[in-house]
Amino acid sequence: MEKKKLLANYLSKSVSELVGNRKEVPISFSGGVDSFITAALTKKYSVPILYTIGNENSKDLIYSKIAAESLGCQLEVINLSDNDIVNGIEKTIEIIGKRNSLDVLIGSTFYLIAKRIQENNFNVCLSGQGADELFFGYDKYRRALVKGEDPIQLRNKDVAELKEILVRREYKIFESFGIKFLSPFLDKEVKKIGMDLEIEVNLRDKNDDLRKHVLREIAADLGAPPEIVNRKKKALQYGSGILEDIRRISKKKGLASSLNAYLESI
Repeated sequence: MEKKKLLANYLSKSVSELVGNRKEVPISFSGGVDSFITAALTKKYSVPILYTIGNENSKDLIYSKIAAESLGCQLEVINLSDNDIVNGIEKTIEIIGKRNSLDVLIGSTFYLIAKRIQENNFNVCLSGQGADELFFGYDKYRRALVKGEDPIQLRNKDVAELKEILVRREYKIFESFGIKFLSPFLDKEVKKIGMDLEIEVNLRDKNDDLRKHVLREIAADLGAPPEIVNRKKKALQYGSGILEDIRRISKKKGLASSLNAYLESI
């Protein structure tokens, strides 16, 4: 497909510009297709170092090990100890506030990633952020089809609101450590191609549990093993295991086993 080739070329060009002349580049890595593409393209221009956060049972850690091995890249694992989680949540609230519990939850994982990256003396972090919005990665787009709603309209709304989310969350957190948070999927040309692609290229029908098919094909072309290419989307709070850990910590404190109960307690 010509558009797939064009997309891959613009992603590579964007990564080249973001990497610049850096000899090593840290990547926020989940073991999914988005971060795999980012790492594989970074490898053309620099040495990627993959930063994965999770507990010992987390899916992100399992898949990140598979992906790192296939890429031949160093994997830095950030283990989720209870103390780190509690500290990460409290520091994240100091940085971004507490108006949105989901922002605090996701933000705390990025806080711990940013902290480790700063400790390793880097001032940038690449990621696959923006791919799920552009290429119908979230299951809510499939569910919109099931309900007879327009997933394109929903996707366009998410893309339009993405910058505001990044400004109030990721950018603010990484900037507090003196780190620039970057993604090739936020590139203007990449965004244009993504928005122009026919929906069926990424979301085939109401039973499509994978989605993002054009990115899965690009990842396969870049050498991703089948386990990565066919991995279903898992939100960061689930893939890392942090939500499960917070529920456990909350219960241990004698509270309801929920994120909101724990956040209210602090």
